[in-house]
Amino acid sequence: MMTSGLSSGRFLRELSLLKRMADYSSCDSTNLNQMLQDLGLDFSQYTYPMLQCGVDKDTLLLLSEEQLAKECGVDNSIHRIRISQAVRGLVQSRTSSEEDITSNKSLDVFISYRRSNGSQLASLLKVHLQLRSFSVFIDVERLEAGKFDNNLLNSIRQAKHFLLVLTPNALDRCMGDTDCKDWVHREVVEALHSQCNIIPILDNFQWPEPETLPEDMRAVCYFNGVRWIHDYQDACVDKLERFMRGEMNVRSDGPLGRYVGMAPGTPGTPSTTLNRNALYQRSASNDSTKGSTCSDKEVVNCNGNGSSPGGSHV
Repeated sequence: MMTSGLSSGRFLRELSLLKRMADYSSCDSTNLNQMLQDLGLDFSQYTYPMLQCGVDKDTLLLLSEEQLAKECGVDNSIHRIRISQAVRGLVQSRTSSEEDITSNKSLDVFISYRRSNGSQLASLLKVHLQLRSFSVFIDVERLEAGKFDNNLLNSIRQAKHFLLVLTPNALDRCMGDTDCKDWVHREVVEALHSQCNIIPILDNFQWPEPETLPEDMRAVCYFNGVRWIHDYQDACVDKLERFMRGEMNVRSDGPLGRYVGMAPGTPGTPSTTLNRNALYQRSASNDSTKGSTCSDKEVVNCNGNGSSPGGSHV
């Protein structure tokens, strides 16, 4: 009996040591283990259970102490406090960085859409937003095939908010576009890279399975959107403006929402954007010369299914 107990204790100690010394580089893309190691070598033992339940450094920002204990196996209450303190410091650092990036952007809104069936809604959104004193860029002319305009990319980089007008089949041409030749695909990728606040506007659109889209744009599937209902345009634009002013739009069925216990329809943005206190520089319009269910009256609380990029693209 004692031999069995000693063997069990030795096994647990060696297992804990193995977890601390393991190389997680192949499955830890956000360097969660390094962050835990910075708190102390003992904290590395939590890397394995965290990765096993789908937590990375970005998701960790959204976990409570209770979830750290129950889901991640952090039984030591002092360790939970230390991790929570480190997370708060990381949030403050990232928030400051995002505010710096946003304050350097000169354009409020870039509207992306598929020209074949999204131009009318894109133009209507432009009018609504200009009436609310936002500066708006919308590509109003068909661009020559194969000659993607770098000026268009620069406009996305300068935009605080990227509205993706999603009309029926708007993302079909992105599927299998491994060379990123499709205009909508390019715009979405640029918006993700530029840390724009991405807000899908869904007009009779059904999201495809994320796996059917190129990997570099799949993250767009996890943003909540505003389901557009023409009879309630003002309500839709009110909801849109709230997203632009900082409400979160992380989808509850996305890779973050399902680990943090969000209720369906929670507004927000993916990853680490907890609140955006954006500084709006409102000016004249800049024109290029070239998920959930709800009633109509509840449209502003909807989480929709759809997306359509912002230049005029066939």
